[in-house]
Amino acid sequence: MPDLHVADEAAFDAEGRHADGAALSLVAELTPASTKDADWLDKLDTYGRVVPVYLVLDMQVGEITAFWDPSAKGYRSRTTVTFGTSLHVPPPFDFDLDTSDFAVDAGRDTQSRQDTQS
Repeated sequence: MPDLHVADEAAFDAEGRHADGAALSLVAELTPASTKDADWLDKLDTYGRVVPVYLVLDMQVGEITAFWDPSAKGYRSRTTVTFGTSLHVPPPFDFDLDTSDFAVDAGRDTQSRQDTQS
């Protein structure tokens, strides 16, 4: 189960513990050291085929990454910013997430980088 998810009500019509992945529109994971590999590898691969937006908050590094544009081979686009910098959450949400209250190392420079794969 993800740390945070946004889904249509229909996602929970089926019995069982898991929501229908096709009904999920956003998933977010906070990555402590104990789940970092699963959040960055296994879940990224799974969500990257069907969930429109996946947010990963890397608690050790102090960064948040938005993945979007899912495909059969995984997400085609991503943006990463350090905590304290605004992150644009892409459609279907299309808003800027203020991360200024997220944990930030006092001496860390804020930065942003965006990767788009073709």
